[in-house]
Amino acid sequence: MARKVKGSKQYRMKVVPHRPIHGVFSVLGVTMLVLSTSAGAFFAGQYQLSKSLDEKTRAHIRSQDEVDRLRTEIENLRVRAATAEQSVAIGEQASESVRGELVAKENQIAELRQEISFYRGIMAPSEGSDGVSIGRFSISEAGERRYQYKLLVQQSAARHQVVTGAVRFTIVGQVDGEARRYALADLSSQVDSESIPLRFKYFQNIEGELQLPEGFVPEGVELSLKSSKRKGFSIDQRYGWLVQQS
Repeated sequence: MARKVKGSKQYRMKVVPHRPIHGVFSVLGVTMLVLSTSAGAFFAGQYQLSKSLDEKTRAHIRSQDEVDRLRTEIENLRVRAATAEQSVAIGEQASESVRGELVAKENQIAELRQEISFYRGIMAPSEGSDGVSIGRFSISEAGERRYQYKLLVQQSAARHQVVTGAVRFTIVGQVDGEARRYALADLSSQVDSESIPLRFKYFQNIEGELQLPEGFVPEGVELSLKSSKRKGFSIDQRYGWLVQQS
């Protein structure tokens, strides 16, 4: 008979059978759950990433297409601008050519008229002028705002007396929109006085150079011929500022 020790607690013992396979399945289940969850999360992330990349790719393609379209439009505009500039240049060249031809023709006409006037004045002078007339007058370029003038005064071949008198040469125009007049002596160092003396039997050539001041826009020339005789000739003539090409 077993003896009981007074004052100590007694424990009952139970024998449990060992089952290692059950623990293995538990661990595998947990592992599979973790793996499936991770795989699901991975594939879900891959799907979202792929979707995001597809949207960005499509946006990039759209942007690239827009850039290509704008480049094409820019190139077309450049071609149109170049064509327009070329057309304008051609038009300006044509206008300059026509303008040059027109000026040349006008100069030729003016020269022919002066020729006619010269011979007409000698052979058939106008009445009341004592047979004296202006045969030719011209202005041509000589440099930067410098011009050469030529004046021919003539007498009828039917008259044989010596002509004496003077001619006044006045250039008229504008400065800043205001009318301005200059005597030839103000613009030419070759002339000392406002009146150029006349003395000839058949004709007299008067020529020289003048320099226009800055800002002055010439419009014409006024010529005034006066005889030294009390009842002699008096001629007043105005010419437009028609410059002949040198």
